[in-house]
Amino acid sequence: MSQIPLISCLCVSRGKPELLSRAVQCFQAQTYANKELLLIYEDDDIPTRAYANQLTDPRINMLEVSSCPKMSLGHLRNLGLERCCGEYFCQWDDDDWHHCRRLEFQMDVIKQSQMQASIMIHWLVYNMLEREAYVSGRRLWEGSILCAKSLTAKELKYDDCRKGEDTNLVKSLFARGAVFPIIMPKLYIYVYHGKNVWEYAHWQKIFAASRKLSENSGRLIYKILIGKVTVEEGSSLLDQLAE
Repeated sequence: MSQIPLISCLCVSRGKPELLSRAVQCFQAQTYANKELLLIYEDDDIPTRAYANQLTDPRINMLEVSSCPKMSLGHLRNLGLERCCGEYFCQWDDDDWHHCRRLEFQMDVIKQSQMQASIMIHWLVYNMLEREAYVSGRRLWEGSILCAKSLTAKELKYDDCRKGEDTNLVKSLFARGAVFPIIMPKLYIYVYHGKNVWEYAHWQKIFAASRKLSENSGRLIYKILIGKVTVEEGSSLLDQLAE
């Protein structure tokens, strides 16, 4: 492993340029220096293409794929794995918000533990419709994966399905003893906005298994998510949360 390995952040997006813009800002604010963002979108997604064409950051690359035949989310993620240049890959979902030290912290954990992947077992959860914030229950949160790309060279891939495509990958990595679990909820805000891949019933189960935060914390997280502060400022504010 090189001293500062390249991390490829893989972002599959469709028709959500405003949320995607937030995810891109989170990528650009990362304190980890050697990084790339690979944006994967379909050729009939005009809003995402228009947004992508405005990006001039050389660390951001595009992968436009055919919309016919329709590909599953898992298939699109695997295309990103094949195309990216990093020694490590990181799932970078466009719905969510990422602390500016997420990559730095997760890579430090991998180096110190000499494991091949790191995954959060708690993260923040936010319901945009009700404006309520939570600390999640304990589990391996697939969306937080940062992993050596070499592990996906053979049979370890995302499942070719529309949702839940990352569950078996994470379970397999954990079963192999490749995963270091992280307890650092502030690094990631998992956001329900009403148009997520998973239906509301799925999110209700997540909310019920989580610990609700105070109204003050909820207001702070809402302020971060709607861009009232920069990613760096939001990260600093989360660092100061006592809950």
